[in-house]
Amino acid sequence: MSIGQLFKKSKPVFMIMLVVYVLGFGAGFAAGRFKLADLNKIRASKLSELNRNLEFKVPGYGALLQKYKNWERQKLFGHLFKSRVVKSMFTIFFNNWIVGNLTMMVRAVFLAPMILYPFGRFMQGLMVAQYSVTYQTWGTLICEFGGYFLTICGMLTALFWTVLYKKFGFEARKQAFRNGLKFLGLMYLASGFFILFGSYIETMFILGMSLR
Repeated sequence: MSIGQLFKKSKPVFMIMLVVYVLGFGAGFAAGRFKLADLNKIRASKLSELNRNLEFKVPGYGALLQKYKNWERQKLFGHLFKSRVVKSMFTIFFNNWIVGNLTMMVRAVFLAPMILYPFGRFMQGLMVAQYSVTYQTWGTLICEFGGYFLTICGMLTALFWTVLYKKFGFEARKQAFRNGLKFLGLMYLASGFFILFGSYIETMFILGMSLR
């Protein structure tokens, strides 16, 4: 099956997720602009804590992830302190493209954690509305949105194709599964371009702030 055909079959998933993102972000932005919600109070809520720490609650994996996070922060701070642009950028890139994307794929494949996705987008919109956001921050948000959005949609597409293969026009579940993995791989690679550019913007912004 051609790439064009795969993209056509994936359109429903992309459209639904885009609507969810726009509504979640838009609601958060409106709530922030009209002073209907306070970011600090929501950050302290149990729902926000669950959204931030969901992966850390998984037995075994949570402890391993925490060890990685501690190592990654130490490495990143060391590179930033010594103004190592390339090493800082690729540390951020590795964390976002590999670990961050893995987290998004795991949440997507189990579906239930995706209930928290609109809440996360609401928080983003609220943050943008309540704080003075620079063009670097906008650039990072857009790039990370593009990267993670592609991966999430790729995983959801592969999942729904496999489960509902007849609905999506596949002759057999095995065919749907193979094409789903192919499509996910393409989305994952494409996400790398967004995340790499976002990592560069984030690195230069942090280093620029540290030199002031």
